[in-house]
Amino acid sequence: MIPDTSADDDLDFPDEEERKTAARRLFAYSRKAIAEAAFVDRVLVNHPEFKTSLQACDRVFQLGRELGLQQGAVIVGPPGVGKTALIKHFRKSLPSNSLFEEGAGALAIRCPAHPNVGHIVGSLLRQLKYPFPQVSAHSLAIKREVLIEAMRQKGTRVLFIDEAHHLKSQTKVRSRTFGGTSTTDLLREFMDEVPLGLCLSGTEVLLDLSEVDPHLESRLSARFRLTDFACDAHWYGFLKAFRRHARFDLSAIELRDEANRLHKATLGNLRQFKRLITEAVLVAVDDQREAVNTEHLKLALSRVRGTVPLVGGTYDE
Repeated sequence: MIPDTSADDDLDFPDEEERKTAARRLFAYSRKAIAEAAFVDRVLVNHPEFKTSLQACDRVFQLGRELGLQQGAVIVGPPGVGKTALIKHFRKSLPSNSLFEEGAGALAIRCPAHPNVGHIVGSLLRQLKYPFPQVSAHSLAIKREVLIEAMRQKGTRVLFIDEAHHLKSQTKVRSRTFGGTSTTDLLREFMDEVPLGLCLSGTEVLLDLSEVDPHLESRLSARFRLTDFACDAHWYGFLKAFRRHARFDLSAIELRDEANRLHKATLGNLRQFKRLITEAVLVAVDDQREAVNTEHLKLALSRVRGTVPLVGGTYDE
């Protein structure tokens, strides 16, 4: 039996860090504070690198089924720069269309540390609400065909694989009924047989995918990079846009000194920034204030960072 870890591979399934953060906040803060922070946590700023990568995904989505030449893209960057956020935003912003069933036009999964064909097939069947998504070694060949036919019928146009750098540690599944194949073989089969476009996101390791599967790598012609912000005009512009989209008063982050301190504390990393700002809103609401100030940001940083910081500096620098 292939272990059923499809829930953990689902992109919308919260990871362990997200679960712990949510549990801590529920214990530490009022419901009003959590409601305000949740709104801020959902703010998304379409900055230039994000916009360029999003346009690449749009292109793959549009052409993946229309052209005989396979369409694919790779988006790389360090943890926390917005790769997963981009995928979620793309899927949620898809309008209804007669060409594909709701929720099936763009599928997305998180690649596990040691991916195999059974994990990928089971996770995608689960997303398509197939009644028996669990895959055994004996049912793998059949369910692989069921999955391909389901994606055809439901009109799936693009498949996103997040944390796809794990493909370099792919494993094979072997049984009496199925000779064994790699996950990258399976992805190429999806591109050819559904057909669909493929978008992979992960660390810079993805740029060396040819070492694992040169045939798949040759189909992913478009390469894009998301990076942490430098402390420059793009950072200041991002903060201004974020403040404008937030419901809670974040005017303080537009002040130049505050913006510089925020960059030192987060090193311009979007995940670190979002975590700090969300925590600051929690602190401000429970302090019965209508706006975030420097003291709220200092306290928020101490709570999200702990006593042994892994990234960035203090808020006093």
